[in-house]
Amino acid sequence: MAANSGRPMNYPTLLGVYLAVNAIRDAYVLVDGPDCTLYKAHFIHGRHDLNSTLLRSNGRHRVAFTNVCSRGVVKEHDDVIRRQLKTLDGIDDSGLVLVTALPMCSITGVDYGRLLRPSGGRLRKPAIDIPPDSLVGDWLDGYAQTLNSLARGLGVAQGSRRSGCAAVVGYFMDRNEGDHAANLVEIRRLLGALGLKTASIWLEGRNAADLKKASQAEVIVSLPYGRAAARRLAQTTGARLVEAELPFGIPKTLGFLRAVAEATGRSAQAEDFIDQELSRLMPRLQKIVPHLFLHRRMAFMGDPYLADGFLDIAEDLGVSVAGTIVRGRRAHGGVREDGVVLYEPFTQSEEVSRLLQSSLDLFVSSWHEQDGLSTAAATLEFGFPSYRQHALYERPFLGFNGFLAFVDRMAGELSACRRWRGSIE
Repeated sequence: MAANSGRPMNYPTLLGVYLAVNAIRDAYVLVDGPDCTLYKAHFIHGRHDLNSTLLRSNGRHRVAFTNVCSRGVVKEHDDVIRRQLKTLDGIDDSGLVLVTALPMCSITGVDYGRLLRPSGGRLRKPAIDIPPDSLVGDWLDGYAQTLNSLARGLGVAQGSRRSGCAAVVGYFMDRNEGDHAANLVEIRRLLGALGLKTASIWLEGRNAADLKKASQAEVIVSLPYGRAAARRLAQTTGARLVEAELPFGIPKTLGFLRAVAEATGRSAQAEDFIDQELSRLMPRLQKIVPHLFLHRRMAFMGDPYLADGFLDIAEDLGVSVAGTIVRGRRAHGGVREDGVVLYEPFTQSEEVSRLLQSSLDLFVSSWHEQDGLSTAAATLEFGFPSYRQHALYERPFLGFNGFLAFVDRMAGELSACRRWRGSIE
């Protein structure tokens, strides 16, 4: 096997843009490029997200394209873009129009922001450009740049801050299913325990107008998927900025609470709440941890911020982690490198094969069949994309309740694997 054969285990920037559009109920995006731009929506609609509305049977998809090919891109096509923008603006349920481009179109120097400015008087809805030259990197960069463009162009006002109000910026809502709905409830519960009301979460599956409620926040809580957007909003509104960890696993949840509490003078409330929650959680783990988790060996594949939280969870459960495959650039950071950490490795690399063919009890991974990966271990599908696993009810993975739910899912896979192996021995 070649040392670096196959393709890098990462996703393109445009997919991150589409995930952001998918998480704003009334947003539409126009991509300057050929029709292949539409097909990237198939990664999400009906496969990863059963509730996605990116594509529609009436043809009014929330992803549109100019259909400019390699020959047409060298010609001036501003009128084509303006017509498409006006069409999207005229759709009754559109509340926000975004525009960006594939690299093959952006290299000609089209200024998409300039095209929007003269249209301001003719467009009824907010229209924002996502500068194509900002779409470098991977899917996580694409999501973050979309949030940053929203923070720049949505018109979040200054001067309407309310005492005891918070906004969360940088939540990675990759689908409109029960797992993320429950995460949003859990985030609000965590902040509510500190006496803070959550005005807005970027993003949370609501309309674009709801994002402007971030102007009410006296504190903006920044999560890793949208750091730049959070900084921009804090500068615009004058709100206090708190950079917190993604609350995946107990240590990160404690860090999230304590960071917000320290910045808002609510440390005593945070510690009382933490004591209550740990007293509720720990007894539930006393029997299951030594029975199913202690000394087990696992591996993880997913985005860097979930990967780092998983390492904490594994440590708390007495699990050893054989290795971590990160679907993201090393520049994102987020993963402590105290073991084997592979950043966007090639699908058929020797390192990946060696990891997956080692003695594993459980492989926690996003969907990977197309990568040609195989392992004899039990597999728990988790993260983006998840094509075989969906959340039909409110089942979080963030916060204290999310920790219990995630441990419960892992326990189910380990138990099923144990029963199956026992039946053939």
